[in-house]
Amino acid sequence: MLFHAGCHMLSVLSEKSFRNLFFAQNFSLLGSGLATVAISLLAYDLTGRNAALVLSGLFTIKMLVYVIFSPFAGAIADKFDTKKYLIIQDIVRAIAAFGLIFVSEIWHLYLIIILIYLSTAAFTPIYQSTIPKIFKDEADYTKALSLFRLAQDMENILSYALATFLLLFLNYDLLFVGTFIGYFVSALLISMIVFPFLSTSSSRRENNFYKNLTLGMRKYLSVSELKGLMFLNLAVSAGGSMILVNTIIFVRATLKLPEIAFSITMLFFGVGCISAAILIPYLSRGVTATLLMLSGSYLLSVTFVALAFWIMLFDFIWPVLLIAWFFSGFGYTLLLTPMGRVIRQASPVDEFSQVYSAQFSLSHLCWLFMYPISGYLMTLSGGPMTLLVLAMVIVLSNIVAAWYLNN
Repeated sequence: MLFHAGCHMLSVLSEKSFRNLFFAQNFSLLGSGLATVAISLLAYDLTGRNAALVLSGLFTIKMLVYVIFSPFAGAIADKFDTKKYLIIQDIVRAIAAFGLIFVSEIWHLYLIIILIYLSTAAFTPIYQSTIPKIFKDEADYTKALSLFRLAQDMENILSYALATFLLLFLNYDLLFVGTFIGYFVSALLISMIVFPFLSTSSSRRENNFYKNLTLGMRKYLSVSELKGLMFLNLAVSAGGSMILVNTIIFVRATLKLPEIAFSITMLFFGVGCISAAILIPYLSRGVTATLLMLSGSYLLSVTFVALAFWIMLFDFIWPVLLIAWFFSGFGYTLLLTPMGRVIRQASPVDEFSQVYSAQFSLSHLCWLFMYPISGYLMTLSGGPMTLLVLAMVIVLSNIVAAWYLNN
């Protein structure tokens, strides 16, 4: 069934505009993945034992830039031709990434990374808002969302594998050349797209910067379905932060496993994500986006609770963690992927840029809070208590979200 569902999902690639956007995203994601590996190695070269502090600082800055700047991107994006706007952001990121090759001081690294984050915050929500304008059919849009989710999950696997292979032959700073190429090819693919679905004359809204700046946030505070998404964003970040922050602690500190076990554990989470992404278009035929999201969220919380009690009552062994992370990945993607459908249904086309920007900003605000909370709980209270607390956050978020989404 997975193979059949996967082939069914690929049918949306017959739409040329979407196909170019999809492959542009893949090259961009691959470039970003290579940069993630190279930046970690560069930070260690520059600061030694302080590399973790440098990287955590960069990550905090990334979240702050995304939260603060994304609404501004949504407010100004409609003033420009969409194709040119996206190409410029890709070119800025490509040039900045190439500049990382020549970094010799830590402040150089911060300056260039901030520039990349600013361009990404300007690029991503506007890029996401173009997809629902391509597909009028809800089923095709669902396939497109699942395909994008699948690409992101695959990138997490392939970029690390490619980086590992390249580092056998190249110095790590040459990985930034790969990042440059990724962003440049993305810009090239976008330049070949015709955007007839993005009319800049008849559908352009009132040219009022302040109203455009606050439009997305006002929609989230006034539309019941979008209020529900705000709480589901909290559930996503609670579950995701547990996986991304604390897997290394479970694998290396608790289970005393070698480094490769960490990669394999994250691979199981990724396989769960990919399985859900493939099945979502098939499941969406008879299930609403709300039910899919809430089902995924509850699966995530139940998995966390089950793992917590297993650790407390039985011997904690690696296969148990692998199974739990597979189901966590399945629930995580089931929760996250249909969000675009809710935004599309709750917003007119000429407000997509502002509303998708608000979603981008609010979701990263949740991550900004949940990352340190998850790490602090793990350090202070250990794995079982962290799992139970985050499961409680997810369940409470679900209850409030369900009330808004069903009213």
